[in-house]
Amino acid sequence: MAPLTKQDRLDLLRRILQTTQDLTTTDSTANPNLDLAINLPGIDLDLNLGTGTTPSTSMRSTLLGMLDKQVVVQTTSGDPEQGALVHVGNDYITLIDATTGGTLSFVRIAKIEGVQEIEI
Repeated sequence: MAPLTKQDRLDLLRRILQTTQDLTTTDSTANPNLDLAINLPGIDLDLNLGTGTTPSTSMRSTLLGMLDKQVVVQTTSGDPEQGALVHVGNDYITLIDATTGGTLSFVRIAKIEGVQEIEI
């Protein structure tokens, strides 16, 4: 299988984000514990689309202020995520890590313990 081009990765990201938006608006009220997990090469997606918990407003505000910047995100799992912060949703963020060929990472805001901007 040939690697995805940059445009193909962006198109795939848009489709994934649209899918999560569609699921959030149509299914989360009927099922507050709805989870979505997609594992594809170069993409790590694990989102809780339910409405059971609300992420910290201050953390989301902090993340919004770091859009389009290189960041390191510390999570409750202990494994830091690194990349360009390209999207801040209601309950998750999207990072693109150029050092690994454009790997997409989706991190739940509720799982974020800290975030720091880095210089590359």
